Amino acid sequence: MTNIILCGGAGTRLWPLSRTATPKQFVDLLAGPTLFERTVARNAPLVDRWLIVTGVAHKELAAAQFKAAAPVGTEADYILEPVGRNTAPAIALACLSLPADEPVLVTPSDHEIRDTAAYLIAARTALAAARAGMLVTFGLEPAYPETGYGYIEAAAPSRKGPALLDIPGAETPVLRVASFREKPDLPTAESYIAAGRYYWNSGMFAFTAGSFLEELDRLRPDMLQAARRALDGAAAPSPRIRAISQSDMKAIPADSVDFAVMEKSGRVAVVPCSISWSDLGSWDAIHDIRKKDADSNAADADTFAIASSGNLVLGSGKRIVLVDVDDLVVVDSPDALLITRRGSSQDVKKAVEALKAGTTKDRALL
Repeated sequence: MTNIILCGGAGTRLWPLSRTATPKQFVDLLAGPTLFERTVARNAPLVDRWLIVTGVAHKELAAAQFKAAAPVGTEADYILEPVGRNTAPAIALACLSLPADEPVLVTPSDHEIRDTAAYLIAARTALAAARAGMLVTFGLEPAYPETGYGYIEAAAPSRKGPALLDIPGAETPVLRVASFREKPDLPTAESYIAAGRYYWNSGMFAFTAGSFLEELDRLRPDMLQAARRALDGAAAPSPRIRAISQSDMKAIPADSVDFAVMEKSGRVAVVPCSISWSDLGSWDAIHDIRKKDADSNAADADTFAIASSGNLVLGSGKRIVLVDVDDLVVVDSPDALLITRRGSSQDVKKAVEALKAGTTKDRALL
């Protein structure tokens, strides 16, 4: 089976470490392997082929990190996008490159999963449902009423049949999906938690290549046709690389896989799971997951924290000293320094937008 790894995210909320040239999946954010490397290693027990969809500028970076993380002697295939068109076109291009009966596990490259054992059980179950013809999504059991994630509503049992699907080889429950819900306000999120059948949308999927393309052909034939033309016209600088031209890529309608297929298909199932997952979408999330000292500081070894607590400090080699400050985010890179309050780190994207609108020197920091 094939792991399709999507590497198109920019990670602007993790500036100044995540940048255009080195987006967050390729950056060491957790004092260890990068998120991309962790993704490859995590899926190695499940798959025997990797298909990496990434930007043209990131191919060499992805290839070097793949070699570092994959089993010795393993090679990956690459689809290179000159411009991003969201997840549905990326997955379509990948599936068009595979046999129709090939089971695929689609994963982002920039998420962290701490409970690998539970993840592997959920993934094996999802792949069993994929072989049975379902389009499967991973539903994360919500720990609290989060307003920043989309939700998946599992179907309730009805006269039409049980919500629980009978899937040969499934190790955990597989449920029919009733709907996908956009990011809710707090009262709505609280009602989802109380209902007990709503799950965070992880952005991970399993299906056969042919099942996905069948549904895409039914729901978005324009996207499938444009993706097929783009792949047919792609350059092949080596047997394992397909480089899409800019004009062909721009001709593919941009849309997410949720909007284009998953929300409209009648073949969608969800595997509920609890896998210690984080999308690491902000510096607050990095603080939450990194190792901390007795004062809840998550800091590099070059940091002195005096009468200070709850801080995140990532440096670039110089000594950083905190005195009598709490709940700060301090991220030092060779050419830019970010200081913000924990709880405000989602607003880092506003700083990135300001730099985009600034001088040439400002834009060079992106």
